[in-house]
Amino acid sequence: MKNTLLALGAAIGALCTTLPAHAVTLESATLNGNLVDSSFSTPSLIALDLSLLNHAPLRFSFVIDADDVSRGSADFNAIVRDVGGLGIGSLTLTGVRFEVLSDPLAATLGGSLLPAAVFVSAPTTLSVGTLTLAGDPVSELYLGNPFFEAERLDWRIGFAGLNAGDRLTLDLSTTPAVPEPDDWAMMLAGLGMIVLSAARRIGR
Repeated sequence: MKNTLLALGAAIGALCTTLPAHAVTLESATLNGNLVDSSFSTPSLIALDLSLLNHAPLRFSFVIDADDVSRGSADFNAIVRDVGGLGIGSLTLTGVRFEVLSDPLAATLGGSLLPAAVFVSAPTTLSVGTLTLAGDPVSELYLGNPFFEAERLDWRIGFAGLNAGDRLTLDLSTTPAVPEPDDWAMMLAGLGMIVLSAARRIGR
């Protein structure tokens, strides 16, 4: 019995030592009160599940190893979820080199597929304010293919020119959703009517 337990323990230990490490090790994260779950990452995938309680900027620092360099790149996807109630008006990713992939590059909770054309550059800055109806701000964005859907692809981060031990910094910033110009005009007109009505009452 003792020998069996020792053999089982050795087998489990060998299995644990042969399990691959996550791709591009997440060394540190500056969240500013927001939340992140990176447990869905794999040896060839960086997966971030972000819950935004505010629109303060986020920064992620990764370290790459020799295996990452030999692969030349890592896939990337993310779920960006606004839980603060302000909606997501725009999203900007900087600091890493994204390789261009096929459309669609992202999607919204409402099912809208976002092509490369909605990104200011390919792909770093996404403006979603013009893609949704006023009063229905984007509450979730899906970058790449976090749900393994057919005909959807993950983004890819390239490692050209990098060596084992080098660091990658990914900066993510968002702005809250803002009303469209027509909505501002309607709100101002409504405010004007309220002021006029109040002035008439005072005049009486």
